[in-house]
Amino acid sequence: KTMNAMGDAKLCNGMDAFTDDAVLAISYFLSSRDLVNLGLTCQRFGATPRVDIDVGVGVDYEARPWSLMEEVARQRVADATAKHEWRNSDILIRQGSESWIALDHRLHRLLRTSSSSLVFHRLIGNGIAYAKNDPSHVQVHDDALSSGQYPLGSSCAICQNVMTCGKHYAQFIVTREGYIEVGVMRPIQGWNTRDLKTMHPRGSNGYTRFCRQRNDDREFEGDVHWYLHQTSPDNYGRSNFLRNDDVVGLLLDLDQGILSAYKNGRCLGVKKDGLVGHYCWVASVTNAVYRGAVKIESASLPEN
Repeated sequence: KTMNAMGDAKLCNGMDAFTDDAVLAISYFLSSRDLVNLGLTCQRFGATPRVDIDVGVGVDYEARPWSLMEEVARQRVADATAKHEWRNSDILIRQGSESWIALDHRLHRLLRTSSSSLVFHRLIGNGIAYAKNDPSHVQVHDDALSSGQYPLGSSCAICQNVMTCGKHYAQFIVTREGYIEVGVMRPIQGWNTRDLKTMHPRGSNGYTRFCRQRNDDREFEGDVHWYLHQTSPDNYGRSNFLRNDDVVGLLLDLDQGILSAYKNGRCLGVKKDGLVGHYCWVASVTNAVYRGAVKIESASLPEN
């Protein structure tokens, strides 16, 4: 519940006996909303110290460029990024002027979702971004068509779920028309992609080299390291162009080693065979004229 002014003063006075380290340790177990509320009680918890120092890990808290409650959230995000499943994840990178508490809230909202939910945890290339701060929804970066810092080309979003056996089905829902491809590629844990401005597995020597170096690993066995479903040219001759509300479904059967495609409920048949090893879902958007956007969702296996 929200405290009144008298309650706020009593809380702050009562906390004077605690060092910042103690406050950080206690507050670590509060929710993001509670961190906001606690930060509103007094300047000690919610105000940013008036210093201009580039802060590194382990520096004195008096030199931090954010509030004490922001530091609690920053530590929780840092602990999450240290875990294997979130290491190198773009979900845990602050977007623009986003606060640490907002990022912490986004993280815990994500962790509360079902383990079967699909999200894009890696973005490769600088021409792609999350849409509406939703990690299951990506789009051509807002500035990609108006700045020379974003070269013409494709960028990819890779899902966190690694598929190793059995059948898997996902739907890709187009929320804004554009040049979009969806499919599968290998897990890329251990591949440094931060400096890549564009990425498509078809033309990426770095990705090909990364996969070939791991051919002896079970998850990289075989020679089919990726497949992106391509659509036929439309009436304007645009290949791989998807319209608003198009739904592309992909059925990966690793027992049979095949990938089947569906579009708007219609089965398009087997599009790729020879798939062996481990794969992740991937979406590719191209910043050419259109700002395409696509959302991934888990779905039940189709009947046919």
